[in-house]
Amino acid sequence: MNKKLLLFDVDGTLISYDGTVPQSCKDALKQAKDLGHYVFVVTGRTRNRATVGDIEVSGMICGNGAYIECEGKVLKDQKLSLAQVKEITDYLDCHDLCYFMEGNDGLYGSHDFETRAVPTYQKYGHQGDIKIRDIYPMMTFPESMYQENITKINYILNSYQDYLDFKEHFPQFQCLTWGGQGEEALFGDCALPHIDKKKAIEQLIDYLQIDQVDIYAFGDAEVDIPMFECAGTSICVGSGREAAKKAATYVTDVVKNDGIFKALKHFQII
Repeated sequence: MNKKLLLFDVDGTLISYDGTVPQSCKDALKQAKDLGHYVFVVTGRTRNRATVGDIEVSGMICGNGAYIECEGKVLKDQKLSLAQVKEITDYLDCHDLCYFMEGNDGLYGSHDFETRAVPTYQKYGHQGDIKIRDIYPMMTFPESMYQENITKINYILNSYQDYLDFKEHFPQFQCLTWGGQGEEALFGDCALPHIDKKKAIEQLIDYLQIDQVDIYAFGDAEVDIPMFECAGTSICVGSGREAAKKAATYVTDVVKNDGIFKALKHFQII
């Protein structure tokens, strides 16, 4: 069997929106890696949050394409400048938007994020009496949000208009939205304008010199469709969104019902 490149979205694909990673998923990825296949996560998360539990990977594409790492070698690492961080956080503070910033070496919450973010994460999919420090144990709440080495800044939307206003104010950046288990946009985010997940995957493919027919992409949402287009075979989990299902080659079971394990078995990768 040829060596395969397996590309996995994280949130909603390897991990359910309530934070569950099925043991079958961990076992399947370990088995695929032990068989010699490349196992990569492709995520909007930054380097310090990209790993899922104790799953060992061959590498990762993080920050929606801002960072590429392959078998310990960093191929790309691009960040916002300190001046850009100041400009963005000043705007968010002025407009009473709570937020958190992601860097490869840190995760920083605004002074009110720990309390104001709870209802949003309940909508996202976390159940019960949740605490932000449980979701993000590595998050700190510094006195100054003027931090260096930041890849992406995420802010909670009080309404969709907050995103539209932000995007109009910052046309020089890439401005996106993201959510959880439903279709509602819960967060806006801001990153460098030339960051692109698909371009990062193409850079990785070129580096590995692997044929498209040997590439399998796993995702759950519209943001994963460009990743699907890079692959010879694309798989959407059964708990994914309808647009992603329609764009995929194959639809597997839901995340919690061993969807990843079943797909890897179906395609005889493990």
